[in-house]
Amino acid sequence: MDYGAWVGVWTFIGMFVFLMLGVPIFICLLAAAFVGSLLIGGLTYTLQQFASAPYHITASYLFAVVPLFMLMSTLAVNCGIAQNAYDTARKWLGGFRGGLLMVTVGAAGIFGAACGSSIATSAVFAKMALPELKKYKYDRSLSMGCIAAGGTLDALVPPNVGTVIVCILVDASIGKALVGGIIPAIIYALFLITTIQIIGYFKPTAVPKLDIKVSWGERFSSLVLIVPVLFIVLLIIGGMYLGVFPPTVGGAIGSVGVLLIAVFRRVGIKTIGNGFYEAVLLNAQLFPIIISGFLFARFIAVCGLPKILLQVVIAAHFPPLMVMLLVIIFYLFIGCVLEFMSMAVITLPLVYPLLLGVGFDPIATIIIIVFLSEVALLTPPIGMSAFTVAGIAGVSPEVVFRGILPYFIVCLVLLWLMVFFPQIVTWLPNLFYGRLAGG
Repeated sequence: MDYGAWVGVWTFIGMFVFLMLGVPIFICLLAAAFVGSLLIGGLTYTLQQFASAPYHITASYLFAVVPLFMLMSTLAVNCGIAQNAYDTARKWLGGFRGGLLMVTVGAAGIFGAACGSSIATSAVFAKMALPELKKYKYDRSLSMGCIAAGGTLDALVPPNVGTVIVCILVDASIGKALVGGIIPAIIYALFLITTIQIIGYFKPTAVPKLDIKVSWGERFSSLVLIVPVLFIVLLIIGGMYLGVFPPTVGGAIGSVGVLLIAVFRRVGIKTIGNGFYEAVLLNAQLFPIIISGFLFARFIAVCGLPKILLQVVIAAHFPPLMVMLLVIIFYLFIGCVLEFMSMAVITLPLVYPLLLGVGFDPIATIIIIVFLSEVALLTPPIGMSAFTVAGIAGVSPEVVFRGILPYFIVCLVLLWLMVFFPQIVTWLPNLFYGRLAGG
């Protein structure tokens, strides 16, 4: 390897050491980018990069989509959309064996479409669903595992903030990637429901069947509560997909739409204000990571590490599936200690070009990486979604990890389905974009 590549390797290692020591992620990224750029390009080049990049990144029109989607997320959390989704799903699915667990999965999917955060989804449903599950004598560990796993649906259900940010970081089509998650999301939800049914068949006491009497009129009337949210989601995805408006306008429409729902439901000014306040806090935490991540990505590109890594993989004659297996193991490992955004900004400069270089489809790669990053949040010993549920429930994380195991296996099955059959991700975007191109 040449001098630049060695600088990249040792800078990468040093950054991870400081991460393990508990140094904030954006400081690690900034320090790595500064030291690496200084060693490769000199002081003048480094100061030019650090002087111009923060402004150009945050002033970009495209990046306005991030705070807008964040605002939509926090307003959705605060105006009761989660409770509405849960009540509607309970009326439709509550009478089946394991119905309340299926309700949790279905409601988490609906809420995830408006929320955009798997940890937030897990937290909300841990507070809301656990008392119900305990009341009807569902197995405690299995229930908490289902809540944590249901939160990962957010990685696939559009509009997903994580997918939007990843697309911006790698300069990919946001519309294609968001639509690419639809079929995997449906498959994943069906897998989770099937897993619940299988567990209920072999352990009926852990997953009881409840005698819940709900008329068809009540079921259909409950849909009124979630139709506005689903309409907003479909409007955002459809508008971006058909080219009617860009992602930034989609984020604005989503934020205004959720705000109007809150107003029509007579949500208090204080509650709405909390949504705006939380959005400001989240963006204040997120943008330093994004800025430092871009500076780090520029340094990684300049030092030539992605090109060297691809050459090593080609020289070693690793088949593409072996490369993907190594990437999956790597993400599951670092997911023990990092949350999604940190994983994305650190790993994408290396992993994304590597997977494209060995032949994987760009959109399928994005969906796989986003889902894999969320699945890593379930990985012991420090899976953040599991710890979130455990903290709210007041139990040991080991209890949650035991309940997660069957759902974790389902996650891995879906991952490998997307790897072996990327058409699961690409078919729908190609279908619609092909028609648009043909028209």
